[in-house]
Amino acid sequence: MEEAKIREVQHACTELSIAYARHVDFGEYDRFVDLFTEDAKLSLGFEIVGREKIRRSMSKRSPELRSRHVMTNTFVDVLSETSAKGISYLTLYRHTGPESLESDPVSFQTPAAVGHYADEYRLTDDGWKIAERRLELAFRNPDHF
Repeated sequence: MEEAKIREVQHACTELSIAYARHVDFGEYDRFVDLFTEDAKLSLGFEIVGREKIRRSMSKRSPELRSRHVMTNTFVDVLSETSAKGISYLTLYRHTGPESLESDPVSFQTPAAVGHYADEYRLTDDGWKIAERRLELAFRNPDHF
């Protein structure tokens, strides 16, 4: 595969990881779900399989949950014209409570968790999508989970 094509795929997959964080943090759940293949697997300590199940799971997210997923060190390995895998480091900040419904900043002590997402990407008729995303935590604050 040509270097320009590899860079194009890497950019598209990196953008998926960034969009994941933005859409979940700002409650844009329809846009969030569109990042996934129809048969996607999302593993967050429990596994959700399929776009519609992911949609239902996100609709249950409390409006009092404020989060910020800080994504760094994203790396994408292009495996073929139609598949890639990657990793993105995560520092997660979150708060649940009525303060989250206000626009003021919420006090916090430490991140809720630090870890990474291990990803598989697939080229579909609608472009590159997340086929599988698995969260692996290295550190977890028990006050948040």
